[in-house]
Amino acid sequence: MNYEELPEFERDFKKLKKKFRTLTEDFELLKKASIEIFLP
Repeated sequence: MNYEELPEFERDFKKLKKKFRTLTEDFELLKKASIEIFLP
């Protein structure tokens, strides 16, 4: 599954990463979990 990120999302995500250090890893885990839900 391919994910596209809007420029607005990228900007906000960058700001949030400074506040929440594990956000990148958490987001990658979310992507993987959502794939497993939709593709058994």
